[in-house]
Amino acid sequence: MITSREDNNWVSIAEQVSTEMDEAKLAILVKRLCCALDARQGPPTQDQTKRDIEQIVATSQGLSE
Repeated sequence: MITSREDNNWVSIAEQVSTEMDEAKLAILVKRLCCALDARQGPPTQDQTKRDIEQIVATSQGLSE
């Protein structure tokens, strides 16, 4: 179950990301944001992982054309 504290955590990190100018700090904040959002969503299902891979492949094929 997601608590309001966890929900507020990713919002707080996103706010920091939106104002951070230092590239190194920004990279750390983005990683923290991704982890917070992943924790909120829970582990990916096999179907979700397959869809994600298919989307990445389709996007990369579109870029190479």
